[in-house]
Amino acid sequence: MTTGHVRVATLAFLFCAIGCHNPASPSVDDIASEQALWSVQHITAYTFDYEQSGFFVCCTEGQLLTLHVRNDTVVSAVFAATGQPVPGCPPTCPGVTIDGLFGRAVQAVRDSRLSAIRFDPRLHYPTLIGLAGPPDASGADHATNLRPSF
Repeated sequence: MTTGHVRVATLAFLFCAIGCHNPASPSVDDIASEQALWSVQHITAYTFDYEQSGFFVCCTEGQLLTLHVRNDTVVSAVFAATGQPVPGCPPTCPGVTIDGLFGRAVQAVRDSRLSAIRFDPRLHYPTLIGLAGPPDASGADHATNLRPSF
């Protein structure tokens, strides 16, 4: 690489470092905007598929769960592949609601641990929350296939 190419690459890097916004690392306000769009739909009873990867969670890590939520409380949880109940969930699966996932994403931004986030384009709930950290504390939450219950 010539000196001219190095200068151009260096300048491009500096301009981007100063002015580029990384869409994988939104601000708390960006997440709050998506949460407002989610909240305005008034979906209080729903079912969704949930999976954690990483974190070294004992019995559920890497397994797809189907969670049934009413009024921001998980009322039942089953393994999607078998339909068998998830041991201890509920009551020991707090925070695994859509509002709980929003809270987890906001806390991750505040802790500088959010590595990625994606939202459902229609319902605006987080479908992916990537958390950075040491190998035993990194991972992701995946929420998909949300279905309102009536």
